[in-house]
Amino acid sequence: MSESIKKRLEEVLTAAGACGCVECGKCVAVCPMVEMYADFGWEMSPRGMIRRALTDDADALLQDPAIWYCTGCNAGTRVCPEGVSCRDLIQGLRQLAIEAGMASRIRNCVICGAPFASLPVDDFVRKRLNGKTGNYLETCSACRQRRYAQRNA
Repeated sequence: MSESIKKRLEEVLTAAGACGCVECGKCVAVCPMVEMYADFGWEMSPRGMIRRALTDDADALLQDPAIWYCTGCNAGTRVCPEGVSCRDLIQGLRQLAIEAGMASRIRNCVICGAPFASLPVDDFVRKRLNGKTGNYLETCSACRQRRYAQRNA
C-alpha cells in the first residue's frame, strides 16, 4: 500500500473519530444491516468495521466486500456516546478503495460514470421495490439533480 493511502486512511480514521470507539455496541443495536443481510456478522457490523479499521491490514480492509454493505444511514452515529461516525468511516474507506483500484462492489452512474452506489445496498433496494425503480437507481444524485433542473427550467 502506498504511503499516500496510509496517510489518507489515518485522516479518515481521525475525521470519523474512530479512535474514540468504546465498543459499547449501541451502533450494532440500531444498524439496519442486521435485517437486510442474512449473513450479517461482526465483520460487517459498524463496531467490527471500526475495530478492523484500527487494527487490520489496510489492503485487506479496502479489498473486503464488507465495506460495501453499509447503507450510510448514520443511525450508529446518532446513538454513539463518543460521536464516532460509522458513515464517515465507511464512506472514507470506500473512497480509498476506489482510488486504490480495489472497488469491486459499486455501481457507476450511467450518465457521468461516477461511482455512486454500493451494489449490496442497491441489490437490497431493488428487491424490496420488486424491480419498480425506473431509471432512478441508475444515476448519481448530481446527474438526477441536473436532469430535474433541465426538465423544470
